[in-house]
Amino acid sequence: MRLALLSPVHGTSIEHIARQLDNYRVFLAPFELRHYLHVSFGSNENFETDLTAFAAREGHDIVFTKRRRLTWRYCTANALSELINTAQSHPCDHDAVLIHTDADLIFSKDIKQSILSGLIHCGDKQFRIRTKWKWIERSLSDPRLQRFANLYFEGDFKKLRRGRICGCSMPWNIFEKFSKIYLSEFNDTYFESTIDTQWPLTEVSIPSILKIVMGEDYQFMPPLISAPKKKHITIRDISSALKKGTSFGLKKIARDTNSEAFQYLMQLQEQAAQEN
Repeated sequence: MRLALLSPVHGTSIEHIARQLDNYRVFLAPFELRHYLHVSFGSNENFETDLTAFAAREGHDIVFTKRRRLTWRYCTANALSELINTAQSHPCDHDAVLIHTDADLIFSKDIKQSILSGLIHCGDKQFRIRTKWKWIERSLSDPRLQRFANLYFEGDFKKLRRGRICGCSMPWNIFEKFSKIYLSEFNDTYFESTIDTQWPLTEVSIPSILKIVMGEDYQFMPPLISAPKKKHITIRDISSALKKGTSFGLKKIARDTNSEAFQYLMQLQEQAAQEN
């Protein structure tokens, strides 16, 4: 299995990315991994150089996007455009794609079975106009979303879907069809006009486009990586996710590398490495 991993990254040092590369190698072995990375503006000027040196030394296969564009903590739409373009411009027989962020760490080898199943993981909630979602006004004011809904859903916003970018997985042939629509509809500079335009577009565009590709009756699986709402992750959170069997990684957990939860995840990683 050749797996393409697409990720927007940011940082003043490569420590968290290096940790993530090692983490993914362990839990996704023996998949052949290629990491496509978009480094955001504001990152350390030596970020790419340092990460390239680390990858060469440790044997990680990484590719940086051809260009860097503005991204925001809650909005990685521009980065996804560049990641798509870069992944498709590098001839390689990928079998599947995993989209994630630089805050995600895996804790279970079972993630491989979900990727091998060929099912699509992105979440599948209805887009609701009347909601307390903090981004609803900006999303409805986005002319691209209105045009997209008119073109593919007869202007019915209720047919749009909501999901997540972290832990989104799909077969490569589906990714190619998804990419064509995404770049056609959302690869522009709208978000760069003013800060008041920005919202997490990918949470709506990814599942909505995949619904077009797969058909209205196709049921998406949950994202492979969970995004806990609370600030501090506990060992119980990891144990609970392991028991449920639908999530194989967590966001935020590396924010505190001294926490018991992070140390527990490192123990799981060490155990998985010994089993490989």
